[in-house]
Amino acid sequence: MKKFLLVPVVLMMTACSSTPTYKLSGYKGPEAMDRNEAVQASKQCVFAKMRPNVEYLSVRTTEGPKVMVPVNVHCEPY
Repeated sequence: MKKFLLVPVVLMMTACSSTPTYKLSGYKGPEAMDRNEAVQASKQCVFAKMRPNVEYLSVRTTEGPKVMVPVNVHCEPY
């Protein structure tokens, strides 16, 4: 029984931790935030009883597709 409970938890942890890294081609815009920075900034807004507003930019990668890159987090009142 414990094996059945452990397998989904391990799969969920590996799925959340494995974020693909893309090389941005010719990107000369604002410095992109990594995932951890954006999450921490959002948590700080929530702890201050405010609403996080994450600004994203659409940037083309070396493989071709566009990705949404977080560049700023604003704390706004409810």
